[in-house]
Amino acid sequence: MTKPDERIRLLSEIAGDLISSPLEIALKVVMNTLDKHLPMRDGVIVIYGTGREPKLTVWHADGHDVRSRSLTVEQSDAINCAFASGEPHFVKNTVALGFKMKGEAIGALWIDRTFYGSAVAGETALMKHIANLIAKASRRELCSGGGSVPEERQAGQIPKIKPKSHPTQVAEIDWIVGESPALKRVLATTEIVAATNAAVLLRGESGTGKECFARAIHALSIRKSKAFIKLNCAALSETVLESELFGHEKGAFTGALLQRAGRFELANGGTLLLDEIGDVSPQFQAKLLRVLQEGEFERLGGTKTLKVDVRVICATNKNLEVAVLRGEFRADLYYRINVVPIVLPPLRQRDGDILLLAQVFLEKFNKANDRNFCFTPSAKDVLSKCAFPGNVRELDNCVQRTATLASSNTIASSDFACQQGQCSSALLWNDARDVIDNDAVHSLNPRDTMSSGLGPYASSGATATMEAPGLTERDRLINAMVKAGWVQAKAARILGKTPRQVGYALRRFRIDVKKE
Repeated sequence: MTKPDERIRLLSEIAGDLISSPLEIALKVVMNTLDKHLPMRDGVIVIYGTGREPKLTVWHADGHDVRSRSLTVEQSDAINCAFASGEPHFVKNTVALGFKMKGEAIGALWIDRTFYGSAVAGETALMKHIANLIAKASRRELCSGGGSVPEERQAGQIPKIKPKSHPTQVAEIDWIVGESPALKRVLATTEIVAATNAAVLLRGESGTGKECFARAIHALSIRKSKAFIKLNCAALSETVLESELFGHEKGAFTGALLQRAGRFELANGGTLLLDEIGDVSPQFQAKLLRVLQEGEFERLGGTKTLKVDVRVICATNKNLEVAVLRGEFRADLYYRINVVPIVLPPLRQRDGDILLLAQVFLEKFNKANDRNFCFTPSAKDVLSKCAFPGNVRELDNCVQRTATLASSNTIASSDFACQQGQCSSALLWNDARDVIDNDAVHSLNPRDTMSSGLGPYASSGATATMEAPGLTERDRLINAMVKAGWVQAKAARILGKTPRQVGYALRRFRIDVKKE
């Protein structure tokens, strides 16, 4: 049987296969992946429909005419036994597993191994993980319109299992709120990825909840009993970042009075989120690549090599592909962290979720301040029509600000700042209209409205004042500083960054701040 590290790679490959393609194609790729890693002669994955015949059957293709094949009596008996016991069913050289959706048995995996005997160490757990991944991928496609799980099954088919209640949210992930198809697709992918140790890159605009999804991946993984550690890499110098991630020895630098463990040590056995990974300097990227590849490092000022077992999740709102082409981000590090990319949808693409989130934020405000605010229909109408370029974070701020300044417990449309010409987002986009940082406001989907450079608050007749396509990050920074009269706080608003990020960028590019 495969070794532990090989099993991890196998599960990572299968998870990637199931994410990347429609179900039937994905299952064929999965069967090929199983054939590469497991000692098998034959195999089949079956997804059952409402009739007596399987809805979808994917066979191991080696040496067989798959077009004319059907389940044998022995295969059907093995699958039925697996469903009856709820465990992988081993008979001589074969193993069968059943998998379910919403408590209902919907499919099975059967493999003919090249050796005889019962389950060896780790094989049962591995097969369960594989069946679980296939079940989740099947659920994702069937629930998104590819089909539905039958309420009743005909006699002689898979044993009837009483359906369980299925919450609209992913189990135990109550900090992610929404019912939109865009969010459900991301949640389904999150469930699949969480079952593996594959590196994940969370992508999306600022405020879309990348940390929330990183926590979800950790909570749904086998590492959930260990620590979840996070670090925002933005605006940290190389020395500070090295100390934060790798720790330091006593006396490593001025002020290092004691030995200190870094984030990698604290996350050992668990999950580490590296937020704003696109802001890491090229010099430090090489050090980061080593620990991601080898799982080992030395504390700052130390000589002892430490080894850790950490699942790393990275997050960014930057276009890393452009950064790689410009030489600002190492290609080898990009491929290391971008094994499974998950693109988080902006709030304007999550139909119906704005009002759900607004109600949650209002209830949180009421509880924290012992109030009893509620939205009027006109207030809900204002919220539903707003694009919220700052996404969930901006919506939360909007609800808190409006509730704080509301004249009564009933929040009306007139209570919102946008109805009084004081919306901070609108003011920000108006200030930034002449100078746009394409990296800061880029959209992963070029057809998205944000890619116009003017944002969702631009008037319909306006045209974008785009910068020359060949400008570097340094050029855009200088342009923003000139536009802002060399005031860093204003330049930060123009670029969609924090003043701290702008200050760090000025030092990194060695730009002297002029006084005007």
